[in-house]
Amino acid sequence: MDVQSPGPDIEELVLFTVGNLLCGLDIRQVQEIGSRLEITAVHHAPPYVRGVINLRGQLLTVIDLRRKLGLPPLDLEDGMRIVVTRGPQGLLGLLADSVADIVDIDSERLESPPGHIEEIPGVFFTAIYKMADRLAAVLDLPQVLAK
Repeated sequence: MDVQSPGPDIEELVLFTVGNLLCGLDIRQVQEIGSRLEITAVHHAPPYVRGVINLRGQLLTVIDLRRKLGLPPLDLEDGMRIVVTRGPQGLLGLLADSVADIVDIDSERLESPPGHIEEIPGVFFTAIYKMADRLAAVLDLPQVLAK
């Protein structure tokens, strides 16, 4: 099956969990992974916006991936991480339950995503990456960041 968006040019994936789902992002879309969870709420923001953080003097919006993907939100916990991404509008934080790994990938193991993954619409993913012992859903960052 051909995969349209990630293509064979992805070389490494940052893997992180959101609920029971293992997600991945092309490492070139990730600037850093933060563990400071001092998130300030923003009034009148969409429900999926967890708030903002101060990243070395720059305010960064933090998207709660659980809410964005339709999963129940959790209270902030020590193991949670903010995956700082480079999106079309600049830097943005994605709140993940935990960061699992960074893996080199074999592009031949990328497959088109199904219509739903763990009750989450497949539109949020560009591919499924098959590893020896598990699957990772590769996030479609522009789709996740779309309103």
